[in-house]
Amino acid sequence: MQRAALRAAAAARPVPCRWFRGPVPLLAVTAADKEALLRLRRNTGLPFTQCREALQRCAGDLEQAEAWLQAEAQRRGWSRSGTLRSRRAREGLVGLLRDGAAAVMVEVNCETDFVARTPQFQQLVERVVLGTMAQCRASPPRGDKYLLQEEELGQLRTSPGGELLSDHFALAMGQLGEKLALRRAAWLQVPEATGHIGAYAHGSLAAPGPVAMGTYGALVACEVTEPALPAPQLEALGKKVAQHVVGMAPTTLGSPEDQPQGEHEKRLLAQSFLLAPDMTLGQFLAAQGGLRVRDFLRFQCGHEEEGEGQ
Repeated sequence: MQRAALRAAAAARPVPCRWFRGPVPLLAVTAADKEALLRLRRNTGLPFTQCREALQRCAGDLEQAEAWLQAEAQRRGWSRSGTLRSRRAREGLVGLLRDGAAAVMVEVNCETDFVARTPQFQQLVERVVLGTMAQCRASPPRGDKYLLQEEELGQLRTSPGGELLSDHFALAMGQLGEKLALRRAAWLQVPEATGHIGAYAHGSLAAPGPVAMGTYGALVACEVTEPALPAPQLEALGKKVAQHVVGMAPTTLGSPEDQPQGEHEKRLLAQSFLLAPDMTLGQFLAAQGGLRVRDFLRFQCGHEEEGEGQ
């Protein structure tokens, strides 16, 4: 009789929020849940996996989850900066998009090629590309080419007035379990009436939507010359120049009159053309007509470019 009473009394006690290894029911994924997860991550500095489990075990109560996280962090010696920050992220994708007389290109990094090929990561790259294009459209003219500075990357949004991309990165790191980084972003702009932008993504994936993705990318700002080429030929010629930029990795533009200086030539217009090595790119364009190169951008995922086409 006494044992039965003791068991009933124990069962009636409230169960404290504790860490244990058994399965925990997931919270419904709502906007409020995401906001709570982000707030808990910002308040504690602990990894998203631990913040998410704290919310699950404490039934979504933010204050209780934060209190338990702080207690567990002190007891277990967890690093408040999280374990992901110190890891290297050299894999990932280059994403690019053309929209009329403007084009943007970004590099988003992760730790493994496996994650780079997941739909979740590719959706994140697409968000970054679209956010960069929105920033390009909303910004005053800054010349033909603009590379975003570090503080500007941190303030990119999904759309004008939309959510910060940094919040999407934080959530994606919790979901994918890898360090993710927006390494760089840039855009090219040309005159509407007389300009054309050649584009090419190498190792491209069959990504949904208008964003092209690969491990290399190039954008080439061109002036359309007379006599004008038909649109399909103009498109094909611009793509060939962008392919050359990816393959030959020039660092400066040079001029059509430059003479080649061997296999280590880094001036774009003086390099032997990738698809016709017996002539320079400048000579090839002069013979073809239709385009004059004004500037270019080249991104190689995980690699520090020299000069970035300056």
